[in-house]
Amino acid sequence: PPTETMANVQSSMSPEARGRKRGSGRQERPQPNQQNGDEGTIAKEGRAVDPGELLVPPRLPKHPTNDKVNRILERCQEAITAVYAKKVEPPLKPPSSRGKFQSSEDGKERGLESKIFSNANVDLGKIDVVGFDYDYTLVSYGEELQSTIYDMAKTRLVEAMRYPTNLAEFSYDPAFAIRGLAVDLELGWLCQLSHSSDVVQAYNGRTKVSPEKLFAAYSGSSAIPPEKRKERFKPLNDLFSMAEACLLADVVDFFVKTGIPFNPRIVVEDVLKAIGSAHISGAMHRAVLEDVEKYIEFPHHLREILERFKSSGKKLWLVSNSQFWYVDGGMKHVIGDDWRDLFEVVIVGAGKPGFYTNDNPFREVSARTGRIKFKPIEQLEEGGVYTQGSIKQLLRITKTSGEKVLYLGDSIFADLSEARRSYGIATGAVIHEVKEEMDKQKGSAMWRYARHTTHVLSHSFRLIQEEMGLSRSADDIELLDKLESEVNRWRDIQEHVINANFGSIFRAGDAVSKFAASMRRHADLYTSSVENLRFYSTEQRFYPDGGHESVPFNDPLLDYIIGDDSALL
Repeated sequence: PPTETMANVQSSMSPEARGRKRGSGRQERPQPNQQNGDEGTIAKEGRAVDPGELLVPPRLPKHPTNDKVNRILERCQEAITAVYAKKVEPPLKPPSSRGKFQSSEDGKERGLESKIFSNANVDLGKIDVVGFDYDYTLVSYGEELQSTIYDMAKTRLVEAMRYPTNLAEFSYDPAFAIRGLAVDLELGWLCQLSHSSDVVQAYNGRTKVSPEKLFAAYSGSSAIPPEKRKERFKPLNDLFSMAEACLLADVVDFFVKTGIPFNPRIVVEDVLKAIGSAHISGAMHRAVLEDVEKYIEFPHHLREILERFKSSGKKLWLVSNSQFWYVDGGMKHVIGDDWRDLFEVVIVGAGKPGFYTNDNPFREVSARTGRIKFKPIEQLEEGGVYTQGSIKQLLRITKTSGEKVLYLGDSIFADLSEARRSYGIATGAVIHEVKEEMDKQKGSAMWRYARHTTHVLSHSFRLIQEEMGLSRSADDIELLDKLESEVNRWRDIQEHVINANFGSIFRAGDAVSKFAASMRRHADLYTSSVENLRFYSTEQRFYPDGGHESVPFNDPLLDYIIGDDSALL
């Protein structure tokens, strides 16, 4: 199997990533359809991993005149080397093993990948209604669905829009993109934005855009004003957009490398139309229902969760943008033919996010024929199926206060933001990548040591600046530049384990990503799966906990840097 070594990672990283001053560059992207290597192979295959075979600890620079700074650097070097020499274990283990929680289901301890994290106070005891989205919330899909969407859109580009037939040879690459990117509609670039809307990195097809081109493209600043951001960028925030990102990159890459002149905006619009056709035409939905075993990941605990909420006196709502025939087929597969008996309200074709801002009336859907009826709706009958409508009408008809509702969905902006902002609804984001990233961290010794090194270097960086005081000499600046470059280099190695092209969906270089910032702002709770609800009481009280990426304060190696010799004993 491929060996997980720093040399492997660094040799595959661009010059900017190996020696940049600010965290934006990462590994050069593979050609279309080329799979990225798994940096956690050795650990996942169960072989013993010797840290000395994996990575070599950094050799830190020295200050030419400041002995106190050098003492901090010496102790920092010792704290890092002690881990690589196996004298002590890295205190910063993957988040899933850094801490545990005791579930209410059976009293057993669970890893943090099964935890529900909180950005705000939420008391389930005061919640009367629990609502759910359908796609990627109640029902999740494997990579096969993204591949099918990609192929359908690719076929439409070639056959209906007369794109080059060579594109038919391409296939979906699940290792290419991450959620939370944005498409620059003018340039056709895939961009990664920080919480402050800085374009941290971008790709033209499968080629990374240089910092110089980024600087020139955005008028000397990588920060995009809000008014221009809405006009120029299309966010790719839901999981259905993964195929979209890959297909766009492949098409642009083909045109660039073959020298075919093209208008980026037209290509972007065509790809978006092709992807949209797979959804609007129903072709994707029919493919799923024709082979539910292939596409739908069976949720073994979903029925028990819904029944437990219902037996506790809470009402259940299902509000989905998908059509009834599709939702019905999937729910019969994962719950059973009687699935509608669990829900007080079933709304399909809701048209979110407009569902939260308009005041449209509801229409009834025939559960037998799927026909939309014309009669006015004044009451929502339990067991009935309805379409269109609005949250305003839903709350009015059911005589429910928004503050008594918890709604869970996978899309931050389609499902959650307006519900929370306009109606005070408690929101829960289903972010599958929380578990996926934690699993990669657990399976990679490289991530563990790179994370430890980055953490210790960052802490030492702060201590050194405190020691330097208010005025900085040329030697001070040179040392800080070297340390900052070292921190960025190790952060890139760490991010490479998560995704060789873009890193974590929660980070953008050395900053919080736009996606993560939006999640913190609009989601009161977040978790990797709806099934994690089974570990909690229906009366659970959640309080802000810092999230899954929070770092513990009781790190003994950091205490060693400031003089506690017992930390390495």
